[in-house]
Amino acid sequence: MEALWAVLNGLCDVKVLSAPFPSLDDSKWVRLIALALLYAGQGLPIGIFQVALPAYMASLGMSPAEVGGFIAFVFIPWSFKLIAGPVMDKFVFPPMGRRRPWILLAQSGLLLSFIVLCLLAPDPGSQYWLLAALGFLSNVFGALQDVAVDGMAIDLLREDERAQGNAFMYGGQISGISVAGSISSWALMSFGLQLAAALMALCVFLILLIPLFLRERPGERILPWTEGVTAKTGTALSSESWASILSSVFQALLLPMSILLILIEALNRMTSGLLVAVSPVLTVQELGWLQLDFSNWVAVTGVIAALTGVVLGPIIDRLGSLRILKWIVMFRLAIFLAMGLFESMWGVSSVFKWFMLVNAIATQIVTIALIALFMRLCLNRVAASQFAVYMALANLTYSMGSGLLVLLSGFTDYRGMMLFSSLMIGLMLLLLPLVDLDRHEQDLSRLR
Repeated sequence: MEALWAVLNGLCDVKVLSAPFPSLDDSKWVRLIALALLYAGQGLPIGIFQVALPAYMASLGMSPAEVGGFIAFVFIPWSFKLIAGPVMDKFVFPPMGRRRPWILLAQSGLLLSFIVLCLLAPDPGSQYWLLAALGFLSNVFGALQDVAVDGMAIDLLREDERAQGNAFMYGGQISGISVAGSISSWALMSFGLQLAAALMALCVFLILLIPLFLRERPGERILPWTEGVTAKTGTALSSESWASILSSVFQALLLPMSILLILIEALNRMTSGLLVAVSPVLTVQELGWLQLDFSNWVAVTGVIAALTGVVLGPIIDRLGSLRILKWIVMFRLAIFLAMGLFESMWGVSSVFKWFMLVNAIATQIVTIALIALFMRLCLNRVAASQFAVYMALANLTYSMGSGLLVLLSGFTDYRGMMLFSSLMIGLMLLLLPLVDLDRHEQDLSRLR
C-alpha cells in the first residue's frame, strides 16, 4: 500500500507534471497512437456490456428479447452526444487545451463507474435492471469521452491524415472492445463479474495516464495548477452565445448532403446493431457455441478487422472514401444475402465464424470511410458539435438496431433477420451515388 501511495504521489508531483512531454500537435505518430489508445479506452465498456455480458446471459438461457433489450438500453447514452458536443464547444479551459479537460473528466468517471460495478457486482438473472443501470452509467462516460476525442481529432488531424486517423481510432476502439469482451468473458466464467469489472477499471486507469501527460499543443498546462500558456486556437467558441453555436450547427446539419449521409449511416448502424444483438443468442443457443468461444472469436475478428483498417487507412485516403465505400457496401450486401439464402450452411465448416470475420473487416472499412466523410461535412467553427450530432444519431440508430431484435424475434426467424439486414444494406447502396461532396463544399462556403 505504501508503494502504491508513493507511485501516486510521484505522478501528482508538480515537477513531473510540468516536464516537457511531447504534445499531440507536434507529431503525427504521437497523435495517431494516442487517439488509438483513447478509443481503446472507450471500447472497454462496449466490450463488457455488448460482448461478454450478452454471451453470458445467453448461456444462462435468457431470451433474445432480454439480451437485445439489455444491449439497446445500456447503449442509449451514446445517442446523448448531440447534447455533449455544444457543451464542450461552449465550456472550455484553454490553458489545458480545448479537449483535454473533458477527456480527463470522462476517463475519471469511467474509472469510477467500473469501481462501482466491481463493488456491487449484480447478478444478471436476479438483478437485471441494476446491471443495466450500471451499464448505462459506464456508457455515459464512454460516450462523453468519445465526443471529446472526436473533437480533438477534428482539431488536430491534418486533411491528408483523416482516413488513416480514423483507421487508428476505430482500430483502437474495436481492439478495446475485443480485448475487453474476451477478458471479461473469461473472468465472468471463472470468477464472476467482480473480477471482470476490476480488470476493466485497471485498464481505464492505465489509459488515463495518456491524457494526463500529453498536451494537445506545446506549452499548455498539464493540470490547472501547473505552468503553461494558452494556445491561440483554444478559445475559438468560448465567447460565442448558445444561439450562435446552435444556429451554425443546425444550418450545417440541414444541408442536403448532410441529411443524405445521416440516412446512409443510419442504415449501416441499424444493420450492425441488429447483428450484434443476434450473434450471442444465435451462436450460443442455436449453433451450440460455448460462451467463451463466442467472446474469443469476437476478439479475434475484432483485432483482425482493426489491423486491416490500419493497413488500409492510407489507401482509403489515396483512392477516396466515397469510392471505397460503394464497393465495400456492395460486398456486404452479397454476404448478407448469401447468409439469408443458405441458412442450412450456418453450422457447417465454421461458415458462421467466417461470416463474422469477413463482415467485421468489411464493417471496419465502411466505418473508416463514413467517418472520414462526416469529418469533411463539418463546419470548422462548430466541428465538435456537428460531428457529435452525427455520431449521436449513428449510435441512436445502432441502439435501435439492437432493439429491433425484440420486435423481429416475435414474427420472424434468424434467416429473416439476415434478409432484413440485406434490405437495409441495399438501400445504402442505392443512396450512395447521390452523395456530392463538391456541392457540399459550396454549401459550407456560404455558411462560413
